Amino acid sequence: MRVQLYDGSRSALLPFFRLADESELHIRSYFEIGHILVARKEDRVIGMIQISREKEDAEIVSLAVDPDNQRQGIGTALIQAAANDCARNSVRRLIVCTGSWEADNIAFYESCGFRLFNVVRDFFSREKGYELAVRDQVQLEKFL
Repeated sequence: MRVQLYDGSRSALLPFFRLADESELHIRSYFEIGHILVARKEDRVIGMIQISREKEDAEIVSLAVDPDNQRQGIGTALIQAAANDCARNSVRRLIVCTGSWEADNIAFYESCGFRLFNVVRDFFSREKGYELAVRDQVQLEKFL
């Protein structure tokens, strides 16, 4: 497996965006921003991470690994590659956001060195294409 900068059509990665986010409307609002690193096994993309940088902070906007390749360290490798890329570009803090009900996601990010710093109430709204009873967003950060 190798991680590299992605320079292809983002539309080809829509299945990965949909693994990470259930709202097509929300995906369309962010899928063109930032840059993307992909994990490849042979020539096939098996995971992706989208990063948006702004001055000294960067955000992991989307992260997804093909279900058949999960729990093999690919997500961790993508986060590490993103952190390395950010550090080379003078980013001091990496942020990631997820749903407050996503306990596995929160635990995964914490295992990668992220710590909770904020909760945004009612972030996942019907206006953004979400039909959830619990709509709070958890924000985590990692200093590089």
